[in-house]
Amino acid sequence: MSYTLVKNELGNAFPSIAEYFPNVEAWSVGFDREWRLLEDMQNRFMGGTSSYPPYNIKQLAEDRYEIEVAVAGFTKSELQVELNNNQLAVEGSKNISDDMADGSYVYKGIAGRQFRQTFALADHVKVIGSELKDGILKIDLERQLPEEKKPRIIEIN
Repeated sequence: MSYTLVKNELGNAFPSIAEYFPNVEAWSVGFDREWRLLEDMQNRFMGGTSSYPPYNIKQLAEDRYEIEVAVAGFTKSELQVELNNNQLAVEGSKNISDDMADGSYVYKGIAGRQFRQTFALADHVKVIGSELKDGILKIDLERQLPEEKKPRIIEIN
């Protein structure tokens, strides 16, 4: 199955990736998946991305990353972290009736709305673990390059 970048018809404000890399098929082999991910990310950006809940992405070492998601007010049972086809999704949903059973609010400023935040992971990036502490969900990631993908010297016969 081949994938061809198509120029974006959404106007001149955000040019398509295809405009930056014309004829990409002529000089790249096997990057169909990566170009598709870039196009998907560009489309999400142009459509507006959700800023709720706020999050940080930290690089801890050359091959170690950490995603911090601010989920104040959510319990472990109200959160779900799912990895599917290099897409990491963090979801939160609160049962509104349980929230209201605690009493009447004069003011409710802590957001408890349902959310789904997704992150595209590069090939060979693995989720090591996750932890919820002090209202911050931390997800540890590590790039684990298989031996056959590491640089090597090819003997010339």
